[in-house]
Amino acid sequence: MMEQHSCPHGGFLACKNTFCEYGQRLSEILHLCSDIIESISKGDTSKKIDIKVQRYAVQRLIDSINKLAKEVDDLINLNHELAVGICEHFDVLRRLQEGDFSAEASEESKIEIVKMLGQLINKQKERFLDYISKIKEQQEQIFHFYEQQNAILSSVGVAIIVVEADMTIEFANSEFEDLTGYSKKEIEGKMKWTEFFSEEMLDKMIEYHNLRRISPSLAPRQYESKLKDRNGRIREVLMNVAMIPYTKKSVASIIDISERKKIQEQLIHSQKMESLGMLSGRVAHEFNNILTGILGFAGLLHTKIEEPILKNFVEKIIDAGEKARDLAKKLLVFSRKEEIGVIQEININKYLKNFSEFVKTIIGKDIELKLHLPEEEVFYRIDPLHLEVILMNLITNARDAMPEGGELIIGLKEISIDLEYHYTHPLVAPGDYIVLCIADTGAGMDEETKQRIFEPFFTTKPKGKGTGLGLSTVFGLVKQYNGHIHVYSEVGKGTTFKIYMPAKDKKIKPSISPETLKGAETILVVDDDEQTRDFISSFLKDYGYNVYEAKNGKEALEIFKKLNHEIALSLIDLVMPGISGIEVMRQIKTINPETKIVIMSGHPIDLKDVISVEKTFAPEEILLKIRNILDEKE
Repeated sequence: MMEQHSCPHGGFLACKNTFCEYGQRLSEILHLCSDIIESISKGDTSKKIDIKVQRYAVQRLIDSINKLAKEVDDLINLNHELAVGICEHFDVLRRLQEGDFSAEASEESKIEIVKMLGQLINKQKERFLDYISKIKEQQEQIFHFYEQQNAILSSVGVAIIVVEADMTIEFANSEFEDLTGYSKKEIEGKMKWTEFFSEEMLDKMIEYHNLRRISPSLAPRQYESKLKDRNGRIREVLMNVAMIPYTKKSVASIIDISERKKIQEQLIHSQKMESLGMLSGRVAHEFNNILTGILGFAGLLHTKIEEPILKNFVEKIIDAGEKARDLAKKLLVFSRKEEIGVIQEININKYLKNFSEFVKTIIGKDIELKLHLPEEEVFYRIDPLHLEVILMNLITNARDAMPEGGELIIGLKEISIDLEYHYTHPLVAPGDYIVLCIADTGAGMDEETKQRIFEPFFTTKPKGKGTGLGLSTVFGLVKQYNGHIHVYSEVGKGTTFKIYMPAKDKKIKPSISPETLKGAETILVVDDDEQTRDFISSFLKDYGYNVYEAKNGKEALEIFKKLNHEIALSLIDLVMPGISGIEVMRQIKTINPETKIVIMSGHPIDLKDVISVEKTFAPEEILLKIRNILDEKE
């Protein structure tokens, strides 16, 4: 304990008298120094020792303590400023990390390291912003490239798919949607390509798929296959497949060659018939030469033999020879080497009316004959005998195809073949034609039989019934007039023969004003044949109509249930897979009895209380009929 002094001035610390006997007490100075040091240790640097002493050591101690207080105070201030600067920089870094690029680090700090850190952050931010700008530019370029690629893939007119290694379809363009009937949402990432091809092709195509991923050269790049659409319809397609570099994905372009195949088959069939015609012509010519000798010598022998039995044998030889000559004549007709007889201008309407009366006695009472003739008279220059042979052979075949009865339809019309029809039927040149139609509701034919019906001596009739030369004769006669025969047949549904005879010097029909054919109503077109449906829809739209399309009866009924008050008229194909055209018409009538319906057919039909139109009519004729029905003129 410090001694208590009785200094009148309150002791050394309070005394102002330097000559006081107590002014040099060291203990009080040390005590004060101790208090100041303790305050400094606690972070309080506000206190200082403001006294001067004469003792050198004591004064040095006081100066040191004051200097320490100042340095500690400076250090505290420095640490504070450093901490604040670092916190501010960390806050800027946090904002940058969160994507707030408006944040900027301060570069005004008095502390050099804090200032440098701020400069570094700002510099890195600028580099990062430049990097982001380049990335965005690249992304935009990639996006534009992707859009261009999609535009290219969608406008090439070919179905394209990208396939993963596990056979999942990653990408499909709009043409593939149209080809299959599925939408991109249903296909991409959800369906495998194996779901779109017929089972007979799958094993080979899967083998190609796997081989292509081992070594692309092991699998063919191009091959034909069979694609199955949503409705189960099979299409002939040409596949072009390649691997995408640096991936296990493949890209395939798919071209529908169904029509091309049909055209090839038509051309091959035509060439085959031409070859058969040449062969049969040469055979018939040589056969006639041989028969000339046989019949000539048989005739001479007949005049020299008196024995009745022998004479009878010779007569039978002559009869057989005459039949053989008739057979050779038919072969010459097929080969188109028989000379055309007397050409006459015949009123075909009148001829068919008279001929139908004769036909009724041939076909029997269990077959109903229907005659469809145009109001305008049709004239054609032809050998009447040839016309009779053509009709008799076709009608006889139709009768034989309906042993239990049915309907026989004979039709006549005039049409103009355009380039579009010529493209799908290359054997029929564009121009004006008269069309004879012979249709029956008999047994029909399968595809294999249909391909051979015009071959000489080919027949499906029992042995002893028919020579197999009837249709080949018809074929030869029609070709002599540069005509063409189209056959449509389905097993159990009947057969239709259409004979196209080119019309020469045809009188020009008065043209129909396009304005009278236009309309703004909504029409539902129902046909399972895509080309026919597209063709009809196209010219309806060209004339101002709104059009909905349906591929089959089920789809047509779904559309009509939703839009029956909007649809003014429905054009429905008679023969469709699944629900028939007549059944679709019946169900539509139950939904809206007042709706107008027209049944379309590939041949003339006559159904009670049914308005019908033939697909082969010119667009103007169909449009006129539609306009008359909508205006209630029919």
